[in-house]
Amino acid sequence: MNDGIPEFDFSDLVARTNYGKNDDAEELHIVETKDEEALDDIQMGQAVVSAGENEEVVKELPEIQVSSSTLKKRDPHIVHLLKRMSLQSTILCIILPLFSLFKIVLSRPQGVTPLFMYFFGFYMIISQISLFGGYHRFFTHQSFQTHIVVQLAYAIFGGSCGLGSVLQFTSQHLAHHRHQDTERDPHSYSVYGWLFSMWGHRFFLGNRKSRRAIQECRNTFVSTSMMVHNKRLKHDGEKEVLLQPPNHEILKVQDENYVSLLLLTLIVIPCLVALYCQVPYWTSVYYLGFVRMSIIQQQWLLLGSLGHIKNLPFATQPFSNIRSAINFPVTFFWQFILFGEANHNFHHEFPSDYTAGSRWYHWDPSKWSIWILYQFGLVNHLHATNSQQVEKCALQQQQKLLDQEKSKLKWGISIEKLPIISPEQFSELARQQYANNKRALVVIEGIVHDVTPFIHNHPGGTALVQLSIGKDATQAFNGAVYSHSQAARNLLATMRIAMLSSNEQVKQTVWEKRMLQQSQDNQRRNNRQVTYTQKNHYAAGAA
Repeated sequence: MNDGIPEFDFSDLVARTNYGKNDDAEELHIVETKDEEALDDIQMGQAVVSAGENEEVVKELPEIQVSSSTLKKRDPHIVHLLKRMSLQSTILCIILPLFSLFKIVLSRPQGVTPLFMYFFGFYMIISQISLFGGYHRFFTHQSFQTHIVVQLAYAIFGGSCGLGSVLQFTSQHLAHHRHQDTERDPHSYSVYGWLFSMWGHRFFLGNRKSRRAIQECRNTFVSTSMMVHNKRLKHDGEKEVLLQPPNHEILKVQDENYVSLLLLTLIVIPCLVALYCQVPYWTSVYYLGFVRMSIIQQQWLLLGSLGHIKNLPFATQPFSNIRSAINFPVTFFWQFILFGEANHNFHHEFPSDYTAGSRWYHWDPSKWSIWILYQFGLVNHLHATNSQQVEKCALQQQQKLLDQEKSKLKWGISIEKLPIISPEQFSELARQQYANNKRALVVIEGIVHDVTPFIHNHPGGTALVQLSIGKDATQAFNGAVYSHSQAARNLLATMRIAMLSSNEQVKQTVWEKRMLQQSQDNQRRNNRQVTYTQKNHYAAGAA
């Protein structure tokens, strides 16, 4: 399914040619390359020539005479599309679901008994747990280690959902996480749109970049499982550890026999249920096989498409908005529809968490099933993200949003960027600006402010502002006349124009002078009181 289909075969484009007209010129040879993107960049006027064992040199060729028989003709567009179709996914994810949909709409169920419906519900739950808890959380993200029998059950019933073998599913989903929202993402909504993200990637093989990304993830996953397998055999010897990470042998056998597995789960098991429940074989195959498989597929495909629509109404991104993954709105509803995977933004930030970020009371059978297996000793090494790490991401995202909103507001020039002037320069500048341009310059807390736009809107009247022009009005602003609010300080900050090197020589307003005089009078009064008290104390002691 992952084999690339080259649009043009360049290997036969130029077999052998001579550079120039000199008979003694060296023969040039085209170097074969596995990089399909590099082949796309080769044009008729260029060739890749071998210049050694480990280096390639690109040289311009003046002219290349190529016969028409050397060129390989392009396939017709329809043929090219047919070659890029995935036959297995098309049958399992397009044809059978559409057939099931139309049949269930156009015809009434026949031959269905209550006992059969119990089997249908049980088979549905087991398959969903095997896909969302087994394929997704165990095999792909390795959120825990589990018993080899549980792994086998995950592989059998998870494979019955028609989304490919474990290796196919895991490599595609890992590529989605690794290259989210790029061309290498096999089903990126932001790049390819909703229709391709929902069903198109099951119909076509995808572009070369995404196929290469899937193959890289597959190779990594296989090599990792093989390394763990060999390491376990080396250290344990004859002892077999039953609780382990994804078992390499199970992965290999399931991938090689996936078609047989589908026949077992879609045909054989439903027929056995039909025999036990005494219902028609076709009814059992249709409902337990096709309908069940189609419903679970749509749950997964909805998650992969709707879960990345950033502008989905009322959707949230509480942990990160760098990428497109969202937490669904009306969580309790989507938790049921998506089988506990509605917190998709959480999952993409903490992909190895076995809980998928849902609350304990949310509908998440996969999490509950994993916890039950853990209680029975069939699961260990459960990975749950530390609550502080979750809170850190949430706070960082909130701060980021606050900073974005803050950047939209006018806060005035930063104090560090203000020009510095001396008190003498300020006094002269204030006098000239008011005389020539009626600009009102005032110093507050060592910062020069141009309060001209606000002088006539001042709640205390224009006279109070005019009396402070060219002077230091710090005390008046901070309580001598009125202790201004934070809103007033924010407004004042937008009027900064300069900073004083020193405000010692700036002329003070009448309120500053009055407060200074009161302070000096209070100091003298206190000094007299201290002296009088000391004299009485000494007189009493002498007596």
